[in-house]
Amino acid sequence: MASHQKDSIIKKKITAMNSCGLSFSMLKIFLLLAIIAQGIMFSIPFLGSMDIPLIGDISSAPSDHGTLKLAESSIRNLHNDNGAIQSSSTSRRAELVPHWRVAVDCSSYNLDCYTRGQRENRYLPYPFPPNSSTIQDFQTEIVRAFPKEWLQHLQSHPITNYTQPPAVSIQEAHNLYPAAVGNDEYLNCLQFTGIQGARATSKSTLDQLDEILASGRLSVEPETKMVAFTISDYTYTREMLHDMFQMMEHVVGFSPRHFFLVAIDVETVEMACRHGYPVLFWKESNNKGLRDAVANTKLVLSFELINRGINFFFSEMDVWWIKSPKPSLALFQDISPDQTIENHLYFSGHQNNPLGANIGVYASKATKHTKEYFRVCLDLLKQRPTTHDQWVMHQVSLLYQNTLHNQSFEFSGNWGEEGPPPMPPVKYPFEARFWGPHEIAADQRPMATLETMAIHTLCNVPLLNPHGKKMIAREIGAYYGFVTDPSQNLLHKDVPVQKTSNMAGYYAREGKSYRRYLLLDSSRRTNFYSTSPASIFHKNHFFQWIVAFLLTLSKWSDRIFILPQVFMAYRYKDAGSYFSWNMMDYSKLHDFIDTRECNFLSNPKSWANDDWPFVSAAVTAFLLDEESNNATIYSQVTIRSEIISQNAWEVGALTERYMLDAFAASLLSSDSIQDTELLLVNPDFLLWRGFIDRLAHRSRLFRAGNMEVGLFERDVFEIYELLGWCWKEGIQHTVSKTSASHSCYAKGQNESKI
Repeated sequence: MASHQKDSIIKKKITAMNSCGLSFSMLKIFLLLAIIAQGIMFSIPFLGSMDIPLIGDISSAPSDHGTLKLAESSIRNLHNDNGAIQSSSTSRRAELVPHWRVAVDCSSYNLDCYTRGQRENRYLPYPFPPNSSTIQDFQTEIVRAFPKEWLQHLQSHPITNYTQPPAVSIQEAHNLYPAAVGNDEYLNCLQFTGIQGARATSKSTLDQLDEILASGRLSVEPETKMVAFTISDYTYTREMLHDMFQMMEHVVGFSPRHFFLVAIDVETVEMACRHGYPVLFWKESNNKGLRDAVANTKLVLSFELINRGINFFFSEMDVWWIKSPKPSLALFQDISPDQTIENHLYFSGHQNNPLGANIGVYASKATKHTKEYFRVCLDLLKQRPTTHDQWVMHQVSLLYQNTLHNQSFEFSGNWGEEGPPPMPPVKYPFEARFWGPHEIAADQRPMATLETMAIHTLCNVPLLNPHGKKMIAREIGAYYGFVTDPSQNLLHKDVPVQKTSNMAGYYAREGKSYRRYLLLDSSRRTNFYSTSPASIFHKNHFFQWIVAFLLTLSKWSDRIFILPQVFMAYRYKDAGSYFSWNMMDYSKLHDFIDTRECNFLSNPKSWANDDWPFVSAAVTAFLLDEESNNATIYSQVTIRSEIISQNAWEVGALTERYMLDAFAASLLSSDSIQDTELLLVNPDFLLWRGFIDRLAHRSRLFRAGNMEVGLFERDVFEIYELLGWCWKEGIQHTVSKTSASHSCYAKGQNESKI
């Protein structure tokens, strides 16, 4: 059978298993029949050679006795119940699973998980040797010259202009965002918000509020008798617009008929209008900073809703809901308005300050008490515009509470250079109600409990670090992660949608075109990079080049890169696991390469099914023999724990500037590897004998126009230059102490220029 036909057969098997959801018993029968009919060993076809230099020559390929040996072993494993993955409905037995499952079983927060797995002998050994160029049971090809097919894959890849964002970002392509509305509806929305049309310069936010209420498009939610709203700029909405509306509808219980967005920049308005979400434009934010814009928006909208007799519920974009607060909101509404305690304003607290008002979440009834309260807050904020709005609302809340109980009170805290403002008169005092500190877990390092309804990620500088807040929510598993099924687009059901995938979103990944991942791998531990080995001890630039290589391979293979955790042990700092986004700034690559958090694999929301996170995986490595300088490229394709193929390409000592190209091309030209959901890449060869130092030297020569380099290597150089780093700040806090403030995103420096 021809080589390319065999690779095609593997591709069909992987595609079928990825998409049809066969039971494992059916899978075993399928594989057994396939092995008997065709044999199990396949290899990548070679269509000739091109004149890319290889040094040295290699003897002929080994015999086929290894092929037979692997086939017999595979058949034996198919009949071995101990190697099979049992479904959740059957009794659990001892299982052996691939080595990479440790990254699935153990989150970065879990310190005892890996030891337990090792003690229970749960994991199969790493499949490749540390430095040997040959392995038994591997189908081996001898590469004497750079194969034509490899070169074709390299040459066919378009050159990227990293200074020009693509028309469709990689996140949009992967996530398959909900369909856009028709152009007429889009333009009507822009005119409604005053972005376009005759009233573009005169239409106020309050005009928009009155119009949306009068039109009936926005109405009170019947169980809570409230409307809900949030405020956002484009730093959140570019990734979370759909998440927010879907979470508010399916978790919180406020559909787009009862929930609206207040946008403080034009980009957010345009995105909301494009997808048909109810949005108001806060035009007053045009000449203000972010802090002033949000503070004024929040208080003005609160006052104006109450002034119109509308009860409301407010939740910021950095609050992730796990359970609905509607029962507590309904109870809040049921308390008689004739009482003066706990029936007007409902605050979230903080986990470290349960009675300190957290205005990331609050609800209010439309009463004379709250109307006066918000008017007083607005007056004080005008008098002391540099004071944080949360402090103003908290201090006024204390004023109302103390007045109710006939106790004296004076404003305290930071009110700016002028000091506290004069005490305002209070006509309708009341005491605010508070959610418990574990019901809405608001903290820099929030801790969830059985009581927790929502996680509110904080940082030491309010309103900043949106990337860090999102990453913390993702790492602890609180991030919502929208799900899109284009065939059931209920919000825009009249808009024709071309169905290109069964399901997509941040976690959901049905449809192989939208859900393939790339992961750092090694014989040490998957998704784990350590700076402790003596040869690389605290040589941070080694990790920088490894990340640049993996990001480039992710881009070329159209895969989502899962960020690795990093182990570091400094003499006078905490030893342990660190999030790579604490030290790595990949903001300039946001539109070109999609990424996921370090704990993405351990979050069951990202799994293919309840029992198995990825149906198919390809484990790969490029290993160098230090004696002969020969290279061997290894790959092992598996479906669950079953080996489908094992290949090795022996390459006589490559000219070093083509090593990265050879490794990338060998993976890109294999359909069976490319069709797997998960691609694991061992980049340890970069650490061999000063390779990275010479790589950096070639990069400098290339950028100066003094050297020709490989096609793939050239892109590695480009991506390396776009990465920034925060090593000094990033090494300050291990995983358990990390907060949103420690994100390096958009803060890092390019160390090649330091």
